[in-house]
Amino acid sequence: MIRAIDSHKLNMLRETPVNYAQPDDLQRVGKVFFIGGNLPIYSTLETMYESYCLESSELFHVTFGTAGQFDHNLEMVRQIKRNFSIRLMGRTSYPLSASQLERVYLAGLDVLDISRQAFSNHSEANTAGDGAQWLEALGAAVSAFPRWSIVSTIPVDQATPDEVRATIHDLLGLGVIPLLDITGKDCARDQAETGGLFSFLAAEWHRHRVPLRPVMPLLRLTTPFDIAESSGFLRDAIGKLQDRGVMATSDLRRHLRTSGAQASFDSAGL
Repeated sequence: MIRAIDSHKLNMLRETPVNYAQPDDLQRVGKVFFIGGNLPIYSTLETMYESYCLESSELFHVTFGTAGQFDHNLEMVRQIKRNFSIRLMGRTSYPLSASQLERVYLAGLDVLDISRQAFSNHSEANTAGDGAQWLEALGAAVSAFPRWSIVSTIPVDQATPDEVRATIHDLLGLGVIPLLDITGKDCARDQAETGGLFSFLAAEWHRHRVPLRPVMPLLRLTTPFDIAESSGFLRDAIGKLQDRGVMATSDLRRHLRTSGAQASFDSAGL
C-alpha cells in the first residue's frame, strides 16, 4: 500500500500541524471523523449519524479531555461503539492507569494512541524519568489491548534522528505501532532528514509485519507516504471482508472479557 515519500505532502506536513479535533470539537477530515470526547453525547451522535449517512467514514477518532472528564469520555466511547459499526480510535493527553486502560478497552476503543508528549506534559521528572513512565504505560496498555492495537506518536523535533530510530525499534519490540509527529516546530530539520526518518519507519513496519489497515485512514492524513487508494476491486473487497472479520473477532473477545469481568463481580457480591 505504501509506495514512496511524497515530497510535496512532506513539505505540507512540515509547515502545517495535523488538525486533530480538540476535546470540544467535531470535524471530518478525509475519511476520519474526529470527535471531541467532552461534547454532549446524544446530540453529537445525532450529528455524526446525519453526516455519516451523507458520506461514510473509515475511522472514528475520539480526543479525550482532562482526567476529570474521563467518565464522560468513556461513555462517549461506549455510545459510539453501540451505535456505529466502525473502528474506533482514541487519544489522551494524560497517562491512564491500568484500570482505566481496561475500562477504555471494554467500552469499545479498538486503537489507543499513547503519545510521548502526554508524559512530557504531565510528569515532573526529567526526560529519562518520564520516558521510563511512558514505556511502562505502553507495557500496561499492550496487556489490556490486543496486539498491535496501541499506537504511540513520537514528536521528532524533541530528539535526534538516532534517538527517533531507537525509539521506533523499542516500540515495535513492545508490539506498539510507532507514528511520527512533524508539526510546524519541526521545520528546522531539513526535508531529506525528515524523509529519511519516515522511510526508516516504513521499512521497520514492513520488517515487523505490522498490520496497518486499522490506522490507514489516519496515515493518509498524518504521513507523507504515497499510499495506494485501491489495489483492484476484488482484492479491495477481500481486504474489507478480512478487516470486518478482524473487527468481529475483536468485538467477540471484548464481549467475552466483559462477561467474565461481570461474572467475577457477581460472584464477589459487588
